[in-house]
Amino acid sequence: MQIKDIARESDGTRQEIVLTLVADTDEVKKSIDAFFNDISKREIPGFRKGKAPRAVLEQSVGGHANAMGGVAEVLINEYALAAIDDSGYIFLTEPTFNVDEMVEEGKPFAFTVSGEVAPEMKLTSYDPVSIEMPPEDPTDKEVEDQIRALQDYYHSFENIEDEAHAAAMGDYVMTDLTVSDVDSGRLISGMNKARRLIGLGEGTMPDSFDEKIVGAKKGDRLEFDFEAKDEEGNSEHGSGNLHAIVDILGFRKCIIPEVDDKLAEKVGCVDVEDMRKQLRQTIAMQKAKELPKLKVDRSIDALLERLDGDVPEYYVDFIRQDVAREFMQSLQENGTNLQEWMLQNAVQGDEMKDEISQESQRRAAIDCALEALFAEKNLEITEDDINAMFGGDDPMSVRAEWEQAHRMANIMKMCRQHKATQWLAENAQVTVVED
Repeated sequence: MQIKDIARESDGTRQEIVLTLVADTDEVKKSIDAFFNDISKREIPGFRKGKAPRAVLEQSVGGHANAMGGVAEVLINEYALAAIDDSGYIFLTEPTFNVDEMVEEGKPFAFTVSGEVAPEMKLTSYDPVSIEMPPEDPTDKEVEDQIRALQDYYHSFENIEDEAHAAAMGDYVMTDLTVSDVDSGRLISGMNKARRLIGLGEGTMPDSFDEKIVGAKKGDRLEFDFEAKDEEGNSEHGSGNLHAIVDILGFRKCIIPEVDDKLAEKVGCVDVEDMRKQLRQTIAMQKAKELPKLKVDRSIDALLERLDGDVPEYYVDFIRQDVAREFMQSLQENGTNLQEWMLQNAVQGDEMKDEISQESQRRAAIDCALEALFAEKNLEITEDDINAMFGGDDPMSVRAEWEQAHRMANIMKMCRQHKATQWLAENAQVTVVED
């Protein structure tokens, strides 16, 4: 079966593809034979199975027109689904098959199939993107950052024994802490009479909390309101207007080890020089592993800025189904359910919906941007590209299963987006910035 024509139509909010398919006379004959061979196996009064003449068989299904309608169904099931899959188009919902003419033996048979597809969008520019990347080689700053991380890991605490000591920035305060939402009165998960060591000015708690603790002494009970919001005014805890009841149990100071051979020995090195050398090697290996993905991510972010217009809502809704399904599968794999996860992470239903919506919009935009780039650059996918998508010990057997399920269009989409991503990253104009 051949695709004679492909037309993309839009009503301003949705786009659909109309495919005109044509079955040749040989396919028509095979489908007619298959249809009548199947109904000949039925019980027909006055005839042995397989011996009823064709006219009788047609009458048994309601006449010639009904019989040819059955043949059309055989044609569609046997040949059309594979032809649609080969076209590379993925219908977002069940497509509509439009048969305007009756099947006639000895003649080709044409019909159309239509349905919603991913929107075709444009980019404001198809030039290579410009991105910033860290240096490929380890920098002195990165080595020193890792040393500071080791110092922090091997830190220790020393109690402040002075009973008259008043809390100051830089102190670590042992507290018995209860926090609730001011508006609802609901306790914040994990914050009901919780024993917490809080580093004042260290980001353990918001600045508005730390400021209330400064000046307190051991044995004090403090009760106050504070805010837990980011720079944009958002909060992970309800309204972000919180109420705290804090019992001050004591104070500690943090002891950071010196950068010396003793610290080097703790991490399995001979001396400080050897420690720096090994850290540099570790950073180099980590960069070799992570920078390629970072380059792809930043290139895609830059490409999304060029997407001309917003992704139509119907396609975002389609992607949202995938995002939600993946989320539920991940919960199941981790042995939990949605309600338990929301309670454990203190997440409200509206917050979760917003996160899923944002991820759906991003994925939909990435799809459209990469497809636009692939088409504009006249990139091509080969059989080798397609075969490379199938893993396992017998990739050709896996491919055969996908072909039988008429899902090769999904594989071709993955190949197109891989090719576009590869071109995008390989041609990106990179400015190296130490950060």
